Amino acid sequence: NKISKWRKWTVYCRFTVNNWTYSTANYEFCNVSSLRSVSVAEGIACTISIFTIIENLVILLAIIKGPASLRKPPYWFIASLACADLLSGLEVIIAIFVPVGSSPLSRVALKGLAVVTFIASINSLLLVSFDRYLRIADHANYSRILTRKWILLLIAISWLISFVMFLVIPLVGWSCHDRFCCRENGLCICKDIASSCNQCSQSFVPFTKSYILAGVVYFLISVALMTGFYAALFRIVKEKTFDRPKSYSCEPKFKKRELDLAKTLVITLGVFVICWLPAVALFIADAFITTPNKMLKRVFDYALVPTVINSLLNPIIYSVRLPRMRQTAKQILMCHIFKGSIGRRSWSSSTSLNRSTRRKTPVPSRGRLPSSRTSFPSDKPSG
Repeated sequence: NKISKWRKWTVYCRFTVNNWTYSTANYEFCNVSSLRSVSVAEGIACTISIFTIIENLVILLAIIKGPASLRKPPYWFIASLACADLLSGLEVIIAIFVPVGSSPLSRVALKGLAVVTFIASINSLLLVSFDRYLRIADHANYSRILTRKWILLLIAISWLISFVMFLVIPLVGWSCHDRFCCRENGLCICKDIASSCNQCSQSFVPFTKSYILAGVVYFLISVALMTGFYAALFRIVKEKTFDRPKSYSCEPKFKKRELDLAKTLVITLGVFVICWLPAVALFIADAFITTPNKMLKRVFDYALVPTVINSLLNPIIYSVRLPRMRQTAKQILMCHIFKGSIGRRSWSSSTSLNRSTRRKTPVPSRGRLPSSRTSFPSDKPSG
């Protein structure tokens, strides 16, 4: 009995010393204050994020300072999308270059904010697709269904879902911050790799696998809803073109509108799915890998780049393709490039010319000839 007790005591002491040595090494490593190096993928993502910020800022200025028609409620969905993409680019730059503390909760807050902006971008894309579908499906009652109140409510709900689900709940407890030790502005170390690989993500530290799976499910549901909206919209336009009599369906303008809409739908869904597919595939693989794998962390930086490219391409697809938005964005860029001298002059001349032409252009009444009280000269001699 004395020998067995001594063996138990020696095993306990060895375990305590080894655990203390491991925790001390972790503590010393986590308090290193040297700056980490920026990888090639992070540099590419940062460069893309700079252009993303500039591009979405131009779109927001076009909506705020442009014609009154761009400040109508339907364009608020595009403004919400531009805000989300702008903040996404800003979050990527902050995550790469701004020093972060050694507290794992600070990593949860920083990465959670990045997830919030990306999810808000997906929600805005979903709202834009819903707006397009409703505008075509029920054009007569569109303004009565989507009032300013409902549009603001939908935008607020989309952002609230992003904040609560992907930032507030992880800060409360839906994360693995208690199992990681993070160094100053560097990588985080798992305290118990063997037991944490079953519950904690290896690519998106320090979050749980259920967290990244929730993001994947949210992405798939959003893609399914957008596909449904665009498929229904495509069917409605098809019924209005090719399902009409031959005298109407053979006109080139209807076929051109059909082809333009098909191109827009293919570009929209194709770019969205292609840009997010690498990150989604990585998260799915991470959820099912239960053994330590260093490759997951390395691949994550490269999978992040296409998602930033999606934020760069969203304004081009949804905003710049609109003629009025495109013209306003060009005028804003001219104002800033030429320091306001040439740009403001061309802006004021173009706007004043448009106003004068709208005022001076006569609008003849339908089915009626001009009356004798108009300014047309009379052909009959006086007297």
